[in-house]
Amino acid sequence: MLKASFARLLALGTLLFSTALFAHTGLQGSSPADGDELSQPPVELKLQFSGKVRLMRVSLEKTDRGEVKLAFMPGAVAERDISLPLPALEAGDYTVSWMAMGGDGHKMTGNLSFKIVAEK
Repeated sequence: MLKASFARLLALGTLLFSTALFAHTGLQGSSPADGDELSQPPVELKLQFSGKVRLMRVSLEKTDRGEVKLAFMPGAVAERDISLPLPALEAGDYTVSWMAMGGDGHKMTGNLSFKIVAEK
């Protein structure tokens, strides 16, 4: 009887631990998407997460010119879908770097790149 109870308790603990490991929120999509080649500059950056997060930091860098100034304030409210206006962007290669805080306190970071091609 004691062995069966211990085995059930161990199985439950293992299940709860493995669920917690895989429950972290992550980036599900973005616009522009990672690797996009655009013929027109985007007017906004959209980040879609699998759960609610507070976006703590985001930066945009143009490969040959450095950081592009964004009108960004860290999120006070957790959201799944976050949109940020972008300034007028020229043709070139860009990298977005972000940091968000999940509801469980888990910090996550990521990068994505896109290219704006000059019209011919």
